[in-house]
Amino acid sequence: MSTTRRILMTLSLAAAGAAAAFAARVASAQAEDPLDPVRVAADTHRIALENKFVRVLDVRLPPGKVEPRHRHPHGMSVYFTDWDAKVTPDGKPTETRHRAAGTFAWSEAVIHTVQNAGPTEGHILRIELKF
Repeated sequence: MSTTRRILMTLSLAAAGAAAAFAARVASAQAEDPLDPVRVAADTHRIALENKFVRVLDVRLPPGKVEPRHRHPHGMSVYFTDWDAKVTPDGKPTETRHRAAGTFAWSEAVIHTVQNAGPTEGHILRIELKF
């Protein structure tokens, strides 16, 4: 085997090992996170799908419900119902936002509390990226 081929194989194996270690570290950190919404808001957050790339949460927030302070990595929310969210991110003022069924929104990583400030259930599919 040529030296160039050996170097390329070694680099490929090293890159694959680093990617696997990174994915394991992200998964481990999420499992231990005291602000994980599945841990602190288990009555409203259910894991619908999880793999090494994403975690998909099925979130159902009844009218008037206030979720405890929790964290989300960057990702996308898909809204299945019309509802009003009162959102308080750490260190920022509270904002009330109308969420329309059939819409979606990207968000960067956030720590926040959320209250359903309207008369209808909030049903959200939250897609959290693991990289």
